[in-house]
Amino acid sequence: MSQPDDMRAEPKTGELDCTPEADRQGIPREIFFVFAGVNVAVTNLAVGALGIVLGLALTDVLLVYFLGAIVGSACVGLCVLQGQRTGASVMVNARPAFGFQGARILAVLLFFTTAGWFGVNSYFGVTAARSIAGQFGVPGGHVTDVLLLAVLTLLLVLVAVYGYRLITKYERVAVIGMGISLVIVAVGALAGGVDWGHPASVHGGERLGAIAVLVTALGVGWGVSWTPFAHDFGRYVRRDASQRKVFLLATAGMYLGTFCTFSLSAIIATGATSSLDVGKTVEAALPGALAWPVLLVMTLGLLPANLVNLFVGPAVLQTVGLRLSRLQGVLATALVGIPIAVMGIFQPEFGSTFKAWMLTLVLWLTPWLVITMTDYFIIHRGRYSDIDLFTRNGVAQAYFMPGIVAWVVGLATSIAFTNTPIFASPLMTKYVGGADLSLFVGALVAFVIYYPWASWRKSGVETR
Repeated sequence: MSQPDDMRAEPKTGELDCTPEADRQGIPREIFFVFAGVNVAVTNLAVGALGIVLGLALTDVLLVYFLGAIVGSACVGLCVLQGQRTGASVMVNARPAFGFQGARILAVLLFFTTAGWFGVNSYFGVTAARSIAGQFGVPGGHVTDVLLLAVLTLLLVLVAVYGYRLITKYERVAVIGMGISLVIVAVGALAGGVDWGHPASVHGGERLGAIAVLVTALGVGWGVSWTPFAHDFGRYVRRDASQRKVFLLATAGMYLGTFCTFSLSAIIATGATSSLDVGKTVEAALPGALAWPVLLVMTLGLLPANLVNLFVGPAVLQTVGLRLSRLQGVLATALVGIPIAVMGIFQPEFGSTFKAWMLTLVLWLTPWLVITMTDYFIIHRGRYSDIDLFTRNGVAQAYFMPGIVAWVVGLATSIAFTNTPIFASPLMTKYVGGADLSLFVGALVAFVIYYPWASWRKSGVETR
């Protein structure tokens, strides 16, 4: 039978499985700065304009961000809480739901997701850095952008190899700097006048479809996209720290960072065509003399978001079974993600690529999230045993078919209700105004399949 996480002995299976007690010195307040820091970032200031790009009214966009971020941020808070209780990384926590080997298969997907986020964030960092370089007479162009990308990547790698403690300390400073910068940008935007009545350019069913796409991509989907990384910060929090504080501060940090930056981005986009370019967004709100120092702080503020990816990537590779040093794992994550940033540099418009990235990401992440949260919080009632987490002999064994089947069917069903630049389901384009309902359908199908099947299987094993 499972035993409470705060009473179990620490397994002696290495850092891959259980975080050593000596490393678990984090406090709840640090978690707030971690998730506020990754969202008070240049990427958010750019992509928040997506709702305006989709043709929605400003009130539509702000409402989606206000309500949707609550759900997504709460999911992040629950995953942080699970990491604190178990002391295990994300895909180790997935073993009781998918099996020891089954979790490794999904870990491969998570690694490419992590590396992909590194590339996406790096591209937006380059858009800020290029505007700074232009202020000093540096000629623009692809060569300059690639050189800026190389400098940013080197800086990120150097910080990431020193691990959790340095990252949290840096993020505390970065949040303050980014917060001040965003206040300056907000004052500039408000001083220039805001078209609060900015109308929608799409109407009827098409407008509802655009709202559904925004909810899936950023409203709820943005928080969902951060849930795999939450465990790997929660596991460094002290075991005796208040669980209520851990959940609330993680949720609050995620929510405030997301809602504030997304909303500011949308407000600026109503009066300027930024094309999801951070430099153009800031320059639209501020005069040149003030824009470049703000952009400099924002470029340095890129580090918190991307350090999360370089921090989690090596842990995921270890879960797959690769015994790599921290430096090797960090370099592998950066090298796999860099091509996405390079592709963005050579593309005239990155907006459609980012939309496709977010909507495709949610396809596989949502069923995984629902399955793992159902297993831990409902079936196991917030308790995993050492055997289930850290050995091949747990209740899920090597492959746990309820989790695998529920994930596969949830993913397949999600595809039938998706609308991305890569694939648009005829069901969505012809009958639902171009909406994307993949997040909601995938979550429902995964839960309906997994919960009764897994409950029956696990109750039978525990009885025997």
